[in-house]
Amino acid sequence: MKKPDKKIMLVDDSPVMLRNIKNILDREYMVFITTSGKQALNAIPEKEPDLVVLDYKMPEMDGRAVFEEMQKDEYMKKIPVIFLTSVSDSKTIQSILKLKPANYILKPPDQDKVLETIQEALRK
Repeated sequence: MKKPDKKIMLVDDSPVMLRNIKNILDREYMVFITTSGKQALNAIPEKEPDLVVLDYKMPEMDGRAVFEEMQKDEYMKKIPVIFLTSVSDSKTIQSILKLKPANYILKPPDQDKVLETIQEALRK
């Protein structure tokens, strides 16, 4: 079995969501998980992910704040970010898209959609 060469960091405060998405991605990617925005910002330089899947709504530091911090860093701003959100109203989606992430995925995530969205973001 070939070792996955792409690294993906999942950031979500829900252990169930992390486990579900990790299970979807494990066969094709090396997956790192963090449960908070602060944890993610500390881990990114060390783990060097090729992509970050970031929960939009989290306690303390939400996805938007994490994304904005990443944009201030020369290295981190080059990493594509896909937001995960359970809020599907157009106002929230518009505010997510204004940040110019690589894409977003609605919760609960559909396995094919997750893989397709990630593959597309990594190709860019």
